[in-house]
Parts: sequence; structure tokens; C-alpha cells
Amino acid sequence: MVSKLFDKQYLQKEFEKLNEVLDEHITLYLIGGGSMSFQKYKAATKDIDVVVRSNHELGLIVTALQSLNYFIPVVRGPYKQMEANSILENTDGFRWDIFVNVICGGLRLSDGMIERSIQLLKMEHVSVYMICPEDIFVFKSITTRERDQEDMYSLFSKVLDFDIIEKEFFWQNEHKQNDYAWMAFFFDGVEDFFDKYHITHPIVARLHDIAEEDMLIGFIKERLSMSPRQISEISDGLDQNDVEVILDKLIKQGVVLKDKQGIFSLKPDEGHDQNTRYR
Repeated sequence: MVSKLFDKQYLQKEFEKLNEVLDEHITLYLIGGGSMSFQKYKAATKDIDVVVRSNHELGLIVTALQSLNYFIPVVRGPYKQMEANSILENTDGFRWDIFVNVICGGLRLSDGMIERSIQLLKMEHVSVYMICPEDIFVFKSITTRERDQEDMYSLFSKVLDFDIIEKEFFWQNEHKQNDYAWMAFFFDGVEDFFDKYHITHPIVARLHDIAEEDMLIGFIKERLSMSPRQISEISDGLDQNDVEVILDKLIKQGVVLKDKQGIFSLKPDEGHDQNTRYR
């Protein structure tokens, strides 16, 4: 079944309806297809992905949308994997995916994204900002919805500043709030995109080694989270020399401990969040 699409005029009317029923001011950051529609990268979108800065704002927007006859839909597949704080849909089939600061369980609305965002609307109770094309590209690189690579191509077809994209990848990886192998996750998304469209770009080579190291760190931490291990057990199926290099780094960082018998273990407070995410 072909999904219904909604143009920017429809989106603007929904923002205006929201403004009318709110009693307090909220600020919305458009991060996906909605932002692309207003920036003329695509004619219409199935839904909008928005980020708010607090749970209080989330509560306000959910209550307001429900008063406009939005309801909570059944969510499956890629939409469930995006880990939105709230998803609401109306009888037209138009959907809001709402996040509080964090998208897809780990991608953060960074200060850089906010500084680069462009104001779209300023009403009494609603201000709407669009994140810039480079940051939309970052967001699209970690989602698994089928149309996202098409959106990445639309963005790539215009002039993108890949220095911004690369710096944001690094910022996200350095400020991640869990042990997800985010650089590897970013790299997989970017590599899949360039492979699909048979495009060669230097960012792939620049990210490769860092992503590989990030993935290896994830494997090592995951194994050590199960139990302390010898180097041979940690290296099973991996290159032992590479594992030794990473273990040395993790020991210096205070993340991994090594006892006199040569047994490696995670520092006690490092083992609570080892759900490494892989594509």
C-alpha cells in the first residue's frame, strides 16, 4: 500500500492548529522529511520527526495533539527502532515522531545542530526550527527506513559541507551516552548510501579506520561484560594484535583492568550498558 504524503502547506496548518490549543510556548526542531520539505529538498513527506528539549515540552505537545484528535498508532519495524518518545497520528494518516533531545536511542540534538538550525515559524506558542541539510544527512545515515537513502541522495545532489557532517559524526561519537558503536553505525549508513548510488567520496575512507576501531571496542566491551577473560578468549575470531592495541587504550582510559594473571575485566561501573548496536 502506498503511503499518503503531505506537503509543507499541510504541515504548516498542523503547526498553526497546535499553536491555537497550547497555553505554553514550545520550541520544535524539525530533523527529517518535514525539514526537507520546507527547504525544498522534497515536495512532501509521510510524517515529521521533531525534537523537543524537555519532557515538559513533550507532555505539552502530546496533550495538545490529542486534543486535536491525534491518537497513538500501532508501530512496527523501522519506526519502532527509532525509539521515539511519542508517536501520534491523525485520521488523515499524518504522523508525528517526537523525541526528547535524543533520536534513535543515541543521536543527540547537539549544540552545533541548534546553532546551525534555521527558524521557520515563530508564533505565540510555537517556534519551529529546521536543522540544516548537513545535519539531516547525519540523521538519515542512522535510520533504517527504506526512503531515507533516497532522501540522502536528494541532499547529496545539492552542495553539502562534508566538514560539518564529519565533525558532527565525531562529536556524536565523543558524546555518546551509551556503549553503542556509533561511529561504526554512522559509517555503515554512509557506506551503504554511497555503495547504493555508486558514488566515491573521501569521507568513506576517513571514517573507515575510526569506525573499525569503534566496532572492535564494542565487541571487546561486550565480551568482557559477560565475564573476565584471557586475551585468547577476547580475541576469538578477531585479530589478536588489534585487540591488544585496543585493550592497551582501554586500560589507559581506566575502562578495562588487567590483573597479575593477565585476566582482563571491565571496571565495575563500565558493565551496566553494553547493548552495542550494529546494523
